[in-house]
Amino acid sequence: MNEDRKRYLLLLIAEHDDQNAFDELFNFYFPGLVSFASNILKDRQLAEEVVEDVFVKLWQNRKTMVSIKSPSHYIYTAVKYTALSTLKKQNIISYEDYSDDVELTYSSPESDYISNENITQINEAINQLPPKCRLIFRLIKEEGLKYDEVAQLLQLSVKTVESQMTIAIKKLTVTIQQMLPDMTEHLLRKKA
Repeated sequence: MNEDRKRYLLLLIAEHDDQNAFDELFNFYFPGLVSFASNILKDRQLAEEVVEDVFVKLWQNRKTMVSIKSPSHYIYTAVKYTALSTLKKQNIISYEDYSDDVELTYSSPESDYISNENITQINEAINQLPPKCRLIFRLIKEEGLKYDEVAQLLQLSVKTVESQMTIAIKKLTVTIQQMLPDMTEHLLRKKA
């Protein structure tokens, strides 16, 4: 979903109390936000509750949604601070200890043309990335956040985000070339 569509949905929600637009926004963000919150909380059920709480607050304050310039950044920031607040209340470990066992998935319009088997292999390659690298890759490539937004969200420098993306892309390129040589040739021909 592109940023224009997200802003349009926010406008519908804010000005027309459009429940369908809200549901579309929720369904789009929910899986990614739960993975993100799980990285912080180390508890998927608690992460789901945090995400649901954020969306309840969004609905309650829907009239102010028209002022949101970057929906992805706003929503991820809200989930981050709600999760950190939850940690503080429970005296749990810091969110910076990213878990190695959190599974993330990547989807895009191109995935419609790729078989399920190849998608599984690509997801495996993404899940083999180091946890922080995997999270940064997902926020940028799947959620469409900018490097500076991710840096602010994760309290990292932009240079760190850039280097993590470079690492992710290099590792994924090598892995995908090894796992899917036919697909790599197809993509290279498509670019030419």
